[in-house]
Amino acid sequence: MPIMRKILLAAAALVVIGAAVGASVYYFTKGVADTASAFFATIASTGPEVAYRSASPAFQQAMSESSFTALVNRAGLTRFKSASWPERAVENGQGSVSGTLMLDGDVSLPAKVQLIKNAAGAWKVFNFTLQMPGGAQQGEPQPRPASGDQVSALIGDRAWSADGLSLVVLKLGNTVLVNTAPVVKPDSTIDATSLRLQFDAKTTGAQKLTRNCQKNEPCIELSANDSHYKIDESPNAAAILTITKMDAGRIEGEFSADMISLEGKLAIHQGRFVVSVK
Repeated sequence: MPIMRKILLAAAALVVIGAAVGASVYYFTKGVADTASAFFATIASTGPEVAYRSASPAFQQAMSESSFTALVNRAGLTRFKSASWPERAVENGQGSVSGTLMLDGDVSLPAKVQLIKNAAGAWKVFNFTLQMPGGAQQGEPQPRPASGDQVSALIGDRAWSADGLSLVVLKLGNTVLVNTAPVVKPDSTIDATSLRLQFDAKTTGAQKLTRNCQKNEPCIELSANDSHYKIDESPNAAAILTITKMDAGRIEGEFSADMISLEGKLAIHQGRFVVSVK
């Protein structure tokens, strides 16, 4: 057989194999792509409330429905027309797609959606990130914290903070519960980190934080990097909160904690909070 013919046959075989691999990837990632597209289509057809309820429980825990609706309106997602997801991946019950959302008026938004499977094996939206052209929308009021409440910390080596609409503070008896939601950053992307901090407002000195936030006792939990972290209970680990100032319904304090998840360990350093309670 002539050498050139062998080369052509080999090239044709590679093309066939490549097409088969591409078709296989498309087939196994079709579910995540369809779910991501359906999520945004639901926003446009039946409203953000219905789309919010279709997302995963982790998504709903991290972001309130009102915050989600505000984000939808800010990004103009009710004008969604179609989506293209050229980048897709599925691994260990988690999926992701990256591509472009097309909105009415020839507006395109680069987007990435992360999904997880529920107990029934159905894909659910876990998180999504949008890049709006030119950063924040001009002429729209930007949220500002009315009371100056804020929580900040070094999470690993990354500086993080939450305030304003991303911060919810509740007081039940002597217990103060601080919950943060994902933060819309100045470049209009979303930081999905969320923190739950619970402490006794009447205790002076250091409070030892526990990993069980379902009880009425000091605790801390963290969701970051697609993982849920709880307190590391190994002998040399520590999780401490200290109230540094209380004045007319306003509490300031510091906290730090060694955390652990299935993905590994993570330290929270230089944690600070300023919250108003009634």
